[in-house]
Amino acid sequence: MANYYCKFCGYKAPSLTSLTSGYCTRHPNGSGKGKHEVFEGAEASSYVCEYCGYKAGSISSLTSGYCTRHPNGSGKGKHSPFIGGIKSSYSCRYCGYKAGSISSLTSGYCTRHPAGSGKGKHAPLVNFDEFLTGVINTIFQK
Repeated sequence: MANYYCKFCGYKAPSLTSLTSGYCTRHPNGSGKGKHEVFEGAEASSYVCEYCGYKAGSISSLTSGYCTRHPNGSGKGKHSPFIGGIKSSYSCRYCGYKAGSISSLTSGYCTRHPAGSGKGKHAPLVNFDEFLTGVINTIFQK
């Protein structure tokens, strides 16, 4: 049976209904000011922040700390789990630039960023074929 996790706090629930019915202590709007939202990535032994590449053994551990490369500014938001999981290389979703880690990828400014050339950092691309394979394997416990 699959488990469902909140992407903000790592709360684990046996069903989607039970997850999304409760209020989240780490919601971006404030503690208890929003409900849990489902983490759409696959269950894994470790998770990586989509903004800076920080790794942790659980979503709860990952989202407990402030991120130095958060889009709202350094330390102005929590780490956010990357749904694409941990890989050997990452590509920017806007320009295709490749790097060996999310940390390396997100440290540089992107020439094709939606905010304008050089006005935003590279952001990791999710390979949906790999993503769906991971989700299916998790659901069917392969």
